[in-house]
Amino acid sequence: MQGILTLFALAVAFLVVANFSPCMAATYYEKQMDFTEASVPMAKYSWDQDDIQGCIYKEGSVENSYYVWTKIAVQKWRQALREYTGNQEVWNFTAHYARFEAELESCNVKFYIYDTYKDFPDYPTQTGAYASVKYGEGGGDLDARVYLAPLVLHGDGRTEIELPTYAFRNSAVHEVGHVLGLGHMRLEKGYLMSPQFDFWEEDDQLPITTLELDALVEVYGFGGFG
Repeated sequence: MQGILTLFALAVAFLVVANFSPCMAATYYEKQMDFTEASVPMAKYSWDQDDIQGCIYKEGSVENSYYVWTKIAVQKWRQALREYTGNQEVWNFTAHYARFEAELESCNVKFYIYDTYKDFPDYPTQTGAYASVKYGEGGGDLDARVYLAPLVLHGDGRTEIELPTYAFRNSAVHEVGHVLGLGHMRLEKGYLMSPQFDFWEEDDQLPITTLELDALVEVYGFGGFG
């Protein structure tokens, strides 16, 4: 019970932060500084509804902070798009806690936070965070699932890594980018949507930039997902 109350208190605290005032504008994205690549590849699907509802389930052994960081990843994209387009009334994408996996089935985006990569449904093919998006003809009827874990396997295929905070949060933001329709950058490293993030080389999160936001606005326009 105490764990649930702590989880609720953390969630409320970050929800309060999310309701920022105009004086806090332009804090959720950065201008593109590296022009090695000029665009972000897009997926074949896009959302066609005004509100995207996400649910976050975590295994009981996973600390509450991982739930909060995943929720913040959703908020970060929502606020970046609102700031960039100057429209605070749209880009409605929210996520809330689900006590049981079964509760996720009613949500558009299903987040699973497992204790280890070995619990992923696509293991051993998938040994790090990943998103799975299934869609019907023309991109409709989206079923988006994001799989995260504090413990992942390094790209060398041998070394298990307990992710530092910044690396887990970067993974969460990256995977939400896939959910919105962004693909992988061509360069292996250095961009938020690069296919690899080497936490032995990087020591901070990669920001959402105007590069990613331009790509999304090209698909959705300035009026939000709907």
